[in-house]
Amino acid sequence: MPQPTRIATRLAFGAACLIALTQFARADKLDDIRARGRLLVGTSDTSPPFSSRENGKVVGYDVDLAARVAQRLALPMETISIVNADRIPALQQDRVDLVASGITRAENRKKDVAFSVAYLVSPHKVLIRRDGGITTVGQMAGRKLALVKSASVDADLMKAVPTLQIEHFEDYATCFAALRDHKVDGFLADEVLLASFAQKSGVPQDYTFIPDYELPRTAGFALKKDEPRFAQFVDSVLLDLEKSGDAQKIFDVWFPGAKRTFKIQPD
Repeated sequence: MPQPTRIATRLAFGAACLIALTQFARADKLDDIRARGRLLVGTSDTSPPFSSRENGKVVGYDVDLAARVAQRLALPMETISIVNADRIPALQQDRVDLVASGITRAENRKKDVAFSVAYLVSPHKVLIRRDGGITTVGQMAGRKLALVKSASVDADLMKAVPTLQIEHFEDYATCFAALRDHKVDGFLADEVLLASFAQKSGVPQDYTFIPDYELPRTAGFALKKDEPRFAQFVDSVLLDLEKSGDAQKIFDVWFPGAKRTFKIQPD
């Protein structure tokens, strides 16, 4: 073999070996979690019923689903409280393995993080009192809309009703109380959440939705990008929960009285 050809062959072989060794040395997220011996779950302290701290413990719909991921791994789950602004950095910096806090699977976030299949499909709507005299979203002009502090108002809604007055509250319960007590004219949140509050009030007939406003929304776990094995593992847990009927049971615990109109399914 001519000398230049031998050199080229050796270089190619060496490069291939280096790539193989690098790939072998790099454990992926699923391996890292198993080696660590616990699942790190980023949660919110202030977003019930998705994730909140009650009596010193973090609980919620998303938290119960995350616990099933840990159960499948046969590992304990450790919750780490993070604010909304820190959800994506916490994943990117490996401070948490997944975020379980009702995070919307927004297209603009997909460049930074990955998402599981959706475990909540519920549009944003505006709940109003029937005696408020409101029949269209345009009639919210100059009126007050309750919003939990961690949420934001859809740009299309603000464009349609530029004089809308936003009143922020600490949590969803105080938002609903403000609507109940005539302190605000509407309450913006997930349809299933709003329906659950209306049902639990004992007088669900006193409330309805503004018929001409709806913003599609799905929520799921946020995951670190480019970790396909872990993403597939998480999705398999969620899909199995749907098949077994446990997903429905978990939903009923956290959204009593609300009808579950979706199923967890592949994207």
